Amino acid sequence: MAVVGLLAQSFYVVEPTEMAGVRRLGTVITDKPVGPGLHFKLPFVDVVDTIQTSLDTFNLSDLTVYTIDNQAVTVSLGVSYRIPANAVLKLLYQVGRTGNVDITENIRPILSDRVLRVFATQNTVGISANREQIAAQITKNVTEALGSIFGLEITDLQLSSITYSPSFQASVEAAVQAKNDAIRAENTVTKVQYEGEQAKVQAAAQAAVRIAQANGDAEAQIAQARAQREASILQAEGTAQATLLTGDAQAKVIQQVGAAVASNPGVVAYETAHRWNGTMPTTMLGSGSNPLTMLNLPPTDQSRSTADNAQK
Repeated sequence: MAVVGLLAQSFYVVEPTEMAGVRRLGTVITDKPVGPGLHFKLPFVDVVDTIQTSLDTFNLSDLTVYTIDNQAVTVSLGVSYRIPANAVLKLLYQVGRTGNVDITENIRPILSDRVLRVFATQNTVGISANREQIAAQITKNVTEALGSIFGLEITDLQLSSITYSPSFQASVEAAVQAKNDAIRAENTVTKVQYEGEQAKVQAAAQAAVRIAQANGDAEAQIAQARAQREASILQAEGTAQATLLTGDAQAKVIQQVGAAVASNPGVVAYETAHRWNGTMPTTMLGSGSNPLTMLNLPPTDQSRSTADNAQK
């Protein structure tokens, strides 16, 4: 049994996710980290210290920070990191207590400080809009600090939550409500203006229709009056021309009759005889043996009776 116990104390195993260092009577005897596998040590003399080198995450929750406008903001974030081989012995024997039992406690204050510094340069109103830039700046600052102090390799940093103070949230909600009210009022004004413009356009269109209709009626009346006037003028001109032509014709007839009488006095006697109806003329002009009949007036009732008795 003593031999088995001695053999058990003579070997140690380093897991695949770890690296180790060996101390002998309080003195570090390894000049470089011991990798995974089975290794020999002096029993009861050598002490093996291991540290996890695989990817790990440190979570910092509910950290209260203050912005440049003195608003309290509560943030939570997570940092993913790994320990490179060249930092193993430093973390095992030069930072905190021996081993990695308090490595997270050493990371916490540095991480908190770098987060506080970044948020102190931000205005609360712009945090949401600048979230990516804030996370990038924190990552840069934390990477430089933890790399230079502890030799850690930072692979990722995430801002998991940002919580504003109740007073700030109330002011934001009030501002949003005021903005919504302003937009609603602006929309109402725009609607009223649009409706007014529509009414003006409609009224203008109706007025244009009425004007066009009135113009059309006036032009129609003017055209009708012009047509009637022109018709009256044409009718008057036609009547005058007809009267003139009739007068000219009658004058020519009289002229021709006069000429015929002048050239042949027997025409009068011929016409008298031709038109005689068997009764004696009632009016005679002249004296002696050559009277001139002027009018062949209708016979009186007495002469008509005498003529009828003579025929019988």
